[in-house]
Amino acid sequence: MDHHNLNPLKIPEILLLIGGLLNQKDLLNCIRVSKFFHSSLIGLIWRKITITSLKYPASKARQKHKEYIEKITFSHFAFKDSFPVLREIRSVGYGKGCSWLTPRHLYKQIKVHSSILTSFHLSSDIEHSHELWKALLECSNLYHLEVYHTTISESADLFLQVCKRVRRLELEHVTIHQLPVNFLNNDDSEYILPKIHTLRLEDVRMADPPDLYTSWGCLGMLVRRCPELFSLHINSRDPNDYHPDFHRIAFLQKPWTLNNLSDLVTFYMRVKDEDMAVLLRRVTGLRRLIVPCGEFGQLSLQELLADKQEGLDSGQIVWKTRVRRLCETIETLVFNKLDIIDGSVLTILLNCPRLKRLEGLKTTVTEISSGAEWVCVGLTKLDIYLERDIDQETEEGMAKARMVFRQLGKLTQLEYLGLTGWWSKRSNDRETLDLRLRAGLDELVNLKKLRTLWFKNDKSQRLQLEDARWMVNNWPSIRNVNGLLNDEKNVAISVRGFLKRYKVSN
Repeated sequence: MDHHNLNPLKIPEILLLIGGLLNQKDLLNCIRVSKFFHSSLIGLIWRKITITSLKYPASKARQKHKEYIEKITFSHFAFKDSFPVLREIRSVGYGKGCSWLTPRHLYKQIKVHSSILTSFHLSSDIEHSHELWKALLECSNLYHLEVYHTTISESADLFLQVCKRVRRLELEHVTIHQLPVNFLNNDDSEYILPKIHTLRLEDVRMADPPDLYTSWGCLGMLVRRCPELFSLHINSRDPNDYHPDFHRIAFLQKPWTLNNLSDLVTFYMRVKDEDMAVLLRRVTGLRRLIVPCGEFGQLSLQELLADKQEGLDSGQIVWKTRVRRLCETIETLVFNKLDIIDGSVLTILLNCPRLKRLEGLKTTVTEISSGAEWVCVGLTKLDIYLERDIDQETEEGMAKARMVFRQLGKLTQLEYLGLTGWWSKRSNDRETLDLRLRAGLDELVNLKKLRTLWFKNDKSQRLQLEDARWMVNNWPSIRNVNGLLNDEKNVAISVRGFLKRYKVSN
C-alpha cells in the first residue's frame, strides 16, 4: 500500500479524533457525507442522548444503536414502563418534569444497571425517596452523584450512606431534613465520607438544624466529614445568606481534617485576613483560591510565602517544613481588593511561577515598574486595577510606563488583560496606562494569544486609528477591546468602526 496516497479521512482512528471535537449538529452533517463517515461517527452521535416526551427515539433505532449509548438524560419525560437495559450505559440523568406511573420503574432502571452505572443525576423530587437511595446503594461503581432541585425529607441517613460511595458529589438547590443524631458528633466515625474528593454545594439548606447549630454550621460539618477532599466549591445565590459558622467549623476547628484540600471556590464567604491566614497555614498544597469576598492582607500573604506549615504530631501542634511553598503551587488567585494598595500584586508576580490567573487586586505603575523580573510568565488571565500614578507626559513617567508595558509584553500566554478591575462598573474615575503606541503599546507585540483588552471606566484614553490598526495587525486573536476609546466622539466612532470591520467588539 502506498501510504503517501492514503487519505487520512479514511482512517477510522483519525476520523474519530476529529469527530470528538465536533458538536452534535456538525456530526449529523458529517454522517451524510459517505457510508464510511456514517459507520465511523454514528457511535459518537448516540454516545450521549437526551430524551423528552417530544424527542423519543423509535424503539427500532434505539435497539439498533443501544451498544453506543453511554450517557442518557431524560427531561420532561413520562415513563410508562422501565427503559430497556443498555449494556454500555455509564451515566443516567433524570431532569425536571420526569414522571412515572409508579416510582418502582425508576428503582428498577437503576438496579438493572447497578453494576455499570458510574454517574447519576437527579433534578426532580421523588416519592418514597428512601427506595431511590437503597437502589443507588447497590451501584458498586458509582463515582459521581448530582442532586438538583430536590428535597430530601426522609432517609437522610440512607442518602449519606450513598455519599460514602462516591468521589464527586454535587448538590444544588437541595434541602435536607432530619439529619442523623450523630452526624454532628466529632467523635462519631459512622458518617465519615471517605471517598469524596470533589464537593460542590450550591444553595444547600439543612432544615431544622439541632440546637446551637445553624444550617451553615451543618454544612461546615459535612465538609469536615470529607478527609480526602481535594476540591470544594460552595456558594449561595443570596450574598447576605452566608453565616460565619461555616468557615469556623470547616476550617478553624481542630483537629484539621482537610489535608488534601487544594481547590477552594466560594463567592460570598466573608473571611477575615487572620482567618484566611489560618486556613493557608494548614493546607499542604494550594492550586486554586477564589474568594472574592474574603480578605487577602499581609497575614495571608505571609502564609503564601512561608516555608513552614502547621501540623499535628501526637495531638500536639508542630511546625513542619513545606516540600513546596504555597506560592510555588498556586495557579489561580481571585479576590476583590481593588481599593487597597499594599504591595501584594508585585509580591505575587515575583513569587508565583505556576500562576495562570490573577484577579481582583490593585497596584500602581510606580510599584510595578520596580524593575524586578516577574516569574509568572505563564499567566493567561490578568485582571487587576493597574492605577496610573505617574505623569506620562514627563520623561520619568514615560520611562516607568514603558517598563510596565515591557513586563506585560513578556506574558506571551496572556488571553485576557484587564487594567481597571473586574468590578470597575462600580467606579467611574479609574485611570490606567495610556494605551497608545507613543506610550509603549508596541511592547505588547508578543501577546499573540490576547483575546480581550479591558479598560472600562477609564475616561482618559486617547486611542487613534493607528493604535487600533496596530492591535489588529499584531494581535491575531484579539476579539474584544472594552473601554472608552477616546473622549472625542468622532474619533471614538472612527476607531470603533475600524475595530468592528475586523470583528473586534467594543
